[in-house]
Amino acid sequence: MSTRDHGPLELVLRHEHGRIVASLMREFGAHRLAIVEDAIGQALLEGTTAWRTRGVPPHARAWIHRAARHRVIDELRRRHREEGLDGAPEPAVAADDGEAALAGDVHDDELRALFACAEPSIPLASQIVFALRGLCGFSTREIAMRLVTSEANVQKRFERARDRLREVDLQRVPDASEWPDRADAVLRMIYVLFTEGYFASSGDRVLRLELCREALRLAELVVAHPRASSSNALALLALMRLHHARRDARVDAEGEPVAIEEQDRRRYHRRELVEALDVLQTATRGGLASKYHIEAAIAAEHAFAPNFEATRWATIHGLYQRLVQLEPSPLHELHAAIALSYAEGPGAGLAHLEKTRPPTWLRESHLWLATYADLHRRLGDLDRAREYYDRALAIAPENERRMLSRRRAALA
Repeated sequence: MSTRDHGPLELVLRHEHGRIVASLMREFGAHRLAIVEDAIGQALLEGTTAWRTRGVPPHARAWIHRAARHRVIDELRRRHREEGLDGAPEPAVAADDGEAALAGDVHDDELRALFACAEPSIPLASQIVFALRGLCGFSTREIAMRLVTSEANVQKRFERARDRLREVDLQRVPDASEWPDRADAVLRMIYVLFTEGYFASSGDRVLRLELCREALRLAELVVAHPRASSSNALALLALMRLHHARRDARVDAEGEPVAIEEQDRRRYHRRELVEALDVLQTATRGGLASKYHIEAAIAAEHAFAPNFEATRWATIHGLYQRLVQLEPSPLHELHAAIALSYAEGPGAGLAHLEKTRPPTWLRESHLWLATYADLHRRLGDLDRAREYYDRALAIAPENERRMLSRRRAALA
């Protein structure tokens, strides 16, 4: 394993957070999310304090669930007794069996919670924020960085979703007419979760594999569900598996990022790539219907190319053009220009970018500046390349900065 081992404790904490929140939200209601989060926090603190010396127990998930559930009940009883504002009868503890509850209902709980977050009356951006923070354990800062927005905006979106979900019955099964829209929102939530794992925006790691695995697990749950499964869900699962199969080649022995042109393709997990391609072929029987289909097709081109130089860049450029038509985005335009630069030369890529009008946030981002630096480097204009590398280095995240520094140093 090329990434740093952060041990089983972190995996338990991150991996089980969403499951336990979903289970407790179903039992106590979405309107009590704040109490649930506080209770899980207390349980995790108690658990980690004890486990750092004694080791993580084999049933850590059930332990945290049981401890958190008792904390929720304690808090509800306290409010009932001292304030009398809750109005609910005192909940009983006797029926609790954490391991059995999680083992039997957890999949339905998680899907139910995800689809509840996809409440149509809540804006999609707020749905995603709520799911990432409430079910996936993301911090406000992490969400802001991934969604390219401010922490204040993330907090506002979260509170808007939470307030609306106070009125939502998590036990209700959506009507048949509601499934397509809700399923689309759930897929977007899962993809954001995977993207944060595969292109980590915080911390000192290039990859956050626990997030990637969690997103893959949730996508597999959606695909396996008779009402939620769809061609788009299959395409997303294929896309994430194609990326995930390249994980070891993306990081070197020191934990530094490795650009795709420098990756050792012998480290790709071939069996996983073949399995992902099978899923993609099933998903594309009706054509490239969604952005997930097209992005998966692009990922497959990269994964199965024998080397960087032999990549079918013209095909990839064509796929990006289709993606731009289907879902216009300045980021898609940027990637289309990069693909064009390898298909027809860096001058063509630069000319493509010069014709676009990116938003300020992208034009001033390290992604945009680093692309200009690389294009000028390949054109032999080293002074301009240095200028753009320096500007990109000044604002790039730590992981990206290390890779850009190597390229900048190679110009000397």
